[in-house]
Amino acid sequence: MKRLSDAETVLLTGATGYLGAFLLKYLLENTSAHILCMVRFTDPSGDCRPAGMARIRKNLIDLGIWSDSMLERMEIVPGNLARSRLGLSPEAFEELASRVEVIVHSAATVNLVYPYAALRNANVNGTREIIRLASRGGATLHHISTNGVLPPSLEGWSEDTTIDFDDVPNKLQDGYGQTKWVAEKLVVEASKRGIPVKIYRPGTISGHSVTGAANTYDLLNALVVESLHLGQAPDVADWVMEMTPVDFVSRAIITLADHTQGQQLVYHLGDPSPIKASSLFDSLAELGYETGRLEWDEWVDLWREKRESRGGDEPFTVDILRGGMPTVDLLKGSIVLKDGATQPTLDLYGLKRVNIDNALLETYMRHFYARGWLPKPPRRLTANGTVAAIGAKKGRLAGKVAIITGASSGIGAAVAAGLAKEGASVALAARRTDALEGIKAKINSSISGSKVLIHKTDVSNKAQVDALVAEAAEKLGPVDIIVCCAGVMYYTMMANVQTDEWERTVDVNCKGVLNCIAATVPGMLARKTGHVVAISSDAGRKVFPGLGVYSASKFFVEATLQALRVENAGSGLRVTAIQPGNTATDLLGMSTDAEAVKKYGEPSGAKILDPEDVARSIVYAVCQPEHVAVNEILIEPRDEPI
Repeated sequence: MKRLSDAETVLLTGATGYLGAFLLKYLLENTSAHILCMVRFTDPSGDCRPAGMARIRKNLIDLGIWSDSMLERMEIVPGNLARSRLGLSPEAFEELASRVEVIVHSAATVNLVYPYAALRNANVNGTREIIRLASRGGATLHHISTNGVLPPSLEGWSEDTTIDFDDVPNKLQDGYGQTKWVAEKLVVEASKRGIPVKIYRPGTISGHSVTGAANTYDLLNALVVESLHLGQAPDVADWVMEMTPVDFVSRAIITLADHTQGQQLVYHLGDPSPIKASSLFDSLAELGYETGRLEWDEWVDLWREKRESRGGDEPFTVDILRGGMPTVDLLKGSIVLKDGATQPTLDLYGLKRVNIDNALLETYMRHFYARGWLPKPPRRLTANGTVAAIGAKKGRLAGKVAIITGASSGIGAAVAAGLAKEGASVALAARRTDALEGIKAKINSSISGSKVLIHKTDVSNKAQVDALVAEAAEKLGPVDIIVCCAGVMYYTMMANVQTDEWERTVDVNCKGVLNCIAATVPGMLARKTGHVVAISSDAGRKVFPGLGVYSASKFFVEATLQALRVENAGSGLRVTAIQPGNTATDLLGMSTDAEAVKKYGEPSGAKILDPEDVARSIVYAVCQPEHVAVNEILIEPRDEPI
């Protein structure tokens, strides 16, 4: 038997599938071998290689594990398991057999509805052809089987368990399990005839334990997601959810493929102690997904009423259940695999099982949310692994209240998200309430437990600013931080006398900042704590042609902030001027002086700042210890210094 780590060339089937994708990743990471990836085509030929590579790349990108560096050690072999010689010519088949030293056979057609006959060619005949390939060149074969080759059992089957031929039609649940039983028997017979083989029986393979990357076609995932949408979970006695994370399964296969001691033929990689479905839904309730309980038939009826006919942007899990709603007998018919002979070997290599606990479920639910399957993310866990209490705050600004003006877009919107992420309750102010609603929705969907208030505000109107601060104090608490992001910028030639734009610049950029200071600073001084942040500009340090009045307004902001800072030293008040350079916002689109825009407003070609770049500098400033003052931050594109 060839150790995997000693092989120079490995053939992998099934890399366009779920487990196969992770096997490819770990083969590349844990061996120095050249990996031949067989990809199915109806009529395989050399011309299919680019399309095969594209399919593997798309699959791995979706699972978050692709890297272009993989290309250096990958080669596509177009083939077809359902055809003689894998769809290859006699010469190509022999040439492939002469190259391959180890085969990892993961490919199969998986369908729990199709009968044996529909799956036989790929799963049975395909395995026969893989064995034939191994026999030609003496390759070691690692065959990925399934727990479906055994009947339902909650007590669990040991590695040496198999069933007799006469029991297959009655004891195995579906055509898929039946074809895999026959395929496994072929591999066992190959072993008796001298071909070095190992057989791996996974159970239900669940998402990656770290990233949550899930098999999108998994029936169990679909049942969980659809239950959470309904707010009702099936109440089925003896329904256990056997789950083993894909990273454990794939690492175990790679590890055992390198273990050549002993005579063990079959290895079990399922969960020997699966959790009850009721316990899983109880844990999900702790993560913020409350569900009631319904008898199975009632649950199915409710699903058909509420979910089956829905279209549009509903999650793919709807289509999975449309394609084949399981029966209650299938749910109760779990196949548990004992691993008494397998785990001791894995222990030698330090490979431990992943616990199916709240931490793992949080990872899975966060991934489901990222895929658009769930309407909200799960609650976060505390450092000790317990679920954070409802309304509990985390982050460096936990308990703080911040007002952000100009929060409907650009820097203001980015600042709002950044402060909310740090735990602050945020009041969003701007003239466009529809845009504010969108920013609020984005924050609420991505940050659990954040408090967000919106208030229509024109900062040039003192009464509106006063009302903003009053409502924020009433509904969120005393204002700790105000970030003045509202502003306008008009390119205008002084000689063109654009007085309307000049006046608007003064009203918003100058009076707006004064109105915000007047509404918040007295309360901050009374509480002996507070932070005033205002967006100035690098144009507040140097006058730019075409931006004379804008530069003047930012010089005004700088002078105002300096006075506020020095006059109130020792009061507990902090004052920060943020001086961004060229930033990707919609300010440039305000200008009507075409001459000024053409002469001074054309892009230089340098990579300019994103709003989030500026927002991070503000988060940095407000998160410093109370005795630390960040008075000014000049932040510019690297290639546009002043």
